[in-house]
Amino acid sequence: MESRLALALALSLGILVGFQVLFPPKPQPASAPAAAPATAAAPASGAAAPAAPGGVPAASADVAAAAAAAPGDPGPVVDVTSDLFHARFQSRGGRLVGFDLAKYKNDPAPGDGPYDLIRQIGIAPLGVLWRAENGNVVDDRAILYDITATAPQVRPGLPVTVTMRGQTPTGATITKTVLISPTSYVMDFKVTAEGLPATALGVGWSRQLHPHKARADVEGAVGYFDGKLHSFDASVLKDTQAVEGKASWAGYAEHYFLAAYIPDGPQPLKLVASASDGSGHAALWTDAPTTSVHYGIYLGPKSPGDLEQAGNDLVQAIDLGWFWFIAKPLLVALRAIHAIVGNYGWAIILLTVAVRMMFYPINKKQIEAMKGMQRIQPEVKKIQERYQDDRGKMNEEMMELYRRHKVNPLAGCLPMLVQLPVFIGLYNVLLQSIDLRHAPFIGWMHDLSQPDRLGTISVPFVEPAGIPVMTLLMGASMILQQKMTPSTADPAQQRMMMVMPVVFTVMFVNFPAGLVLYWLSNNLLSIAQQWLSNRQSR
Repeated sequence: MESRLALALALSLGILVGFQVLFPPKPQPASAPAAAPATAAAPASGAAAPAAPGGVPAASADVAAAAAAAPGDPGPVVDVTSDLFHARFQSRGGRLVGFDLAKYKNDPAPGDGPYDLIRQIGIAPLGVLWRAENGNVVDDRAILYDITATAPQVRPGLPVTVTMRGQTPTGATITKTVLISPTSYVMDFKVTAEGLPATALGVGWSRQLHPHKARADVEGAVGYFDGKLHSFDASVLKDTQAVEGKASWAGYAEHYFLAAYIPDGPQPLKLVASASDGSGHAALWTDAPTTSVHYGIYLGPKSPGDLEQAGNDLVQAIDLGWFWFIAKPLLVALRAIHAIVGNYGWAIILLTVAVRMMFYPINKKQIEAMKGMQRIQPEVKKIQERYQDDRGKMNEEMMELYRRHKVNPLAGCLPMLVQLPVFIGLYNVLLQSIDLRHAPFIGWMHDLSQPDRLGTISVPFVEPAGIPVMTLLMGASMILQQKMTPSTADPAQQRMMMVMPVVFTVMFVNFPAGLVLYWLSNNLLSIAQQWLSNRQSR
């Protein structure tokens, strides 16, 4: 019984961890109401082009090149720089076509350039959509806006205003105003439309879809509606999906970065998402007819401090899973330790040591209980043989045996259940924390957010190429841990348990190095505690 329960718990842990990474939870699709407009892209002539379903423009995938591939001359580009970013606004379509984050690089290699959130994520924000008199939804990607900026540089106390004004083929006037703050990733965005039918007005964006990665990258529309996070992974989106309610924010998420529209307080909005031909599309619509909208726009990292500063529940974009109430204090502790030691690899190891110390008494009782079960195993087998035809008498004798030797058959497994939420919480912290992005450790590990690889030797089923040294060490530590752990299982069950290190090694081979480092450190600490216990019992 004890060995079977231990096997079940080990398998459950593997399923829980692996399922969250390989199959992130899908949102409950909400059908778009009948009033949701069907989208068509509007060329300069004003005729509606073929549309993607669900009120989302069928924009081109390469939005960074020319404002969602709008026809004609892209027009002037206005550059605005702050201490946090360098933004490029394009006249054609009135789009933001470049957004270099000064504090984040594309690659950890020395001298690499800043991370262009627009090009890397593939979004084209600041698009405007409306429903024409014929019922088709059109957007402004073909409009050539007059564009001006009050200054090229944002300075303390001197924000910059970018104004874009253009006309639709029917003569309506659209004005976009962007106010850029010197100390925030949030820009103020206001749209006014004169001469458009007051039936619906929305803001939209499109993006190029990245190839699906082995880790749990979120690539798609995301929003926080009615106190709940909704996400649409564009890499697996098969049809148009929508969610509506009181929105705190809505936008597009990548694993470590976010682009989101923020309304003036929670208000009724509708987020519609679709994907086709290697590109994802989304639109955020007002619930009532209007000719003006006002949003904040967050374009930046999914860093707790920056998201907290932005407010409006934006910090909920960091999805810490079921045990978020455990994960959040662990994230605070990880960052505090890093502030002292200056290296996230050592911070992970020290945090793992702290967690193990916290559970040391529980783990000690677990080891003692398993040893107790191992000592009485000969008597257990005798009872099983003697009463194999009388299950009731067998159970009665077994309970008496446990009572006489003061052994609890479940005591070896209950500590695992107690620790499971902490393990999963810390797992989510290491998977989601942007702090590990480009964070070096030692030797060949230059980025704890990427799989650990030594060299460039091609290994089957391993991408990118290289030898997963730390992952192999983790698998070896699991084998050693199993051999040292007292067991009452028969040889067949023990052979079955030996499959678990192989399963975990394969599952972890493409996980971030920081997560593997945590698991390896935890295994080594378990081995050390088991060795100490075995030595003390001699």
